[in-house]
Amino acid sequence: MTSAGCGCWTSAAGRGTTPPSCWSGARERLGDRADLHRHDLEEPLAFLADETFDLAVLALVYHHVENREGLLAEIRRVLRPGGILLVSTTHPTGDWQYRGGSYFTEDRVTLPFGNGHALSYRRMTLETFLGELLRAGYVLERLVEPRATEEARAVDSRRYEKTHRTPTFLAVRLRRP
Repeated sequence: MTSAGCGCWTSAAGRGTTPPSCWSGARERLGDRADLHRHDLEEPLAFLADETFDLAVLALVYHHVENREGLLAEIRRVLRPGGILLVSTTHPTGDWQYRGGSYFTEDRVTLPFGNGHALSYRRMTLETFLGELLRAGYVLERLVEPRATEEARAVDSRRYEKTHRTPTFLAVRLRRP
């Protein structure tokens, strides 16, 4: 399995600041069971051999990458035939409802959060998101619009209700033929 864009604190395409404590914590938890690499996802995954993995995960990183065509080609290269690619991203309609304007506007936006932090990412339509994945040669097996569970309602009913009114995330399972 390879998971790209999974650092403790990363910004667009993994070019953020990953604190040393993140790396030491990951190494402590994983020991020698995993190789950890800090890498700019705009660049080829040259340190990975062809057809090495059965599973690749792009968890909430896809919309940060500008060279998505290149990234998808690299992930396809390192996946074995029949391998699975899981991708999660912000939901296009959630972005549109939050930002306003035209749903079809595909631009880079900045989302402020916390103490002066911000995330920069690319808004895209569902047509663009799925189109890029399918043109890269993947087969769509499943699409999910995650919503909070009943258990989550007891923890934060406001957020629970929000996820049942407005889509926030989108996740897909794809297969490399």
